[in-house]
Amino acid sequence: MDYAGISDWIFENIQKLFFPEELVSLDLKLSKIELISLLFVDRKGEVIMSGLADYLNVSMSTATGIVDRLNRKGLLLRGRSEADRRIVSLSLSPAGREITGRIGGTVDRYLKIAASALTDDEQRQLTGLAMKIISAIQTAAAESQRGAESGETRLTRIPID
Repeated sequence: MDYAGISDWIFENIQKLFFPEELVSLDLKLSKIELISLLFVDRKGEVIMSGLADYLNVSMSTATGIVDRLNRKGLLLRGRSEADRRIVSLSLSPAGREITGRIGGTVDRYLKIAASALTDDEQRQLTGLAMKIISAIQTAAAESQRGAESGETRLTRIPID
């Protein structure tokens, strides 16, 4: 398989795939992790801080910084659990819902464009392949994590001229 060719194609087209003109025109002024956080909260409706930290695979202090920025931008709301005041719950503000709605609409439009170029059978094949790729990546990441947790270290020799 021509991995170099595939890699070149991805890099040449990544902007079209992940930053279509409509998303760029939103001028979100959000970092990737802030955007991912907003989309996660949108999907869940309401989450607790530890749930967001776990999803992002970051420390609680890092998650707190992300939430602070999103809160200052007026996109995320903080609340306290009535049952346990130590628990901080997160939800989208109306402005946060508006942004995630616009992003979702843009993504839906692009998916419909892509789907219209494929037959029903090709769409099923693409979905199956995408799930297989995601599973392989998740398995490799889990194995890497298990290796890191077990103290296994991998050294790579780098030749120095």
